[in-house]
Amino acid sequence: MSHRGITRPKNNSMIKLLVILTLGILLSFRFALGQDSPPNIGGVWSTTVTAIDHPNWSVEELFACNCTSETYEYLDELLMPENDHLSALEIEEAISTYNRAAIRELYTQEQIDYLAVFDHADDPSIQCELFGVFRTILHNDPILIEQSQDQIIIRPEDLAADRIIYMDGRGHPENGPLSAIGHSIGWYEGNTLVIETANISANIAEDALNIHNADNARTIERYTLSEDGTRLHGQFTLIDPIMFSEPLVLERTRVFTPEVELLDAPCESISGEM
Repeated sequence: MSHRGITRPKNNSMIKLLVILTLGILLSFRFALGQDSPPNIGGVWSTTVTAIDHPNWSVEELFACNCTSETYEYLDELLMPENDHLSALEIEEAISTYNRAAIRELYTQEQIDYLAVFDHADDPSIQCELFGVFRTILHNDPILIEQSQDQIIIRPEDLAADRIIYMDGRGHPENGPLSAIGHSIGWYEGNTLVIETANISANIAEDALNIHNADNARTIERYTLSEDGTRLHGQFTLIDPIMFSEPLVLERTRVFTPEVELLDAPCESISGEM
């Protein structure tokens, strides 16, 4: 029996429809994979300390430091037109003073008491010992990032320590030994590399800022690549309830400098200047 007014799709039409749907699914899957691909952050990245003449810096970045977010907000105020009478040196000094005060507000009494008796002559780097992890992270000299699927190696200059970040999904070893450089694992969140470091022993966290960390402090680093691939914005969090009343968060941007080669001066010449 035939039913007039009702047409059945021909086989060719059905096949074409299936092909179109399949291609759409494949393209969507391919696009999703592209979106999830890790950012290419391999290469040498420098701060304003060693690459002040680089043309890619913005005015704000020229005054950058290992600073809190509140310090950068204060910098924005200092760079407003009504403060054009301030010299670059005056702005730098104001930023430094503000940043140190913002960090000191987070000191616990333990940190205050420790700093009261700490002798800078006891700095282990004077004896050519490599920096601890947080001091390495905040080191102003260039860093070389070697990026692979299972791990990332970050190589700095001078007394800062080489670091291995495991990217293979492992966790931190349970009851692992403490060390100055700790144990680092990482993963990607979109265009950001996230690094978590644990099993850290007590050390100088940053000498210029006069901060120290206790045993079992943790750090979280976030490195976000700019859309044009020329900048790597770093956010560094030190979690140490013994020395700080809340996590200390500092930020700094590095610029891509493929023309730069890392230089390692003899330890004795560096430590002799400290």
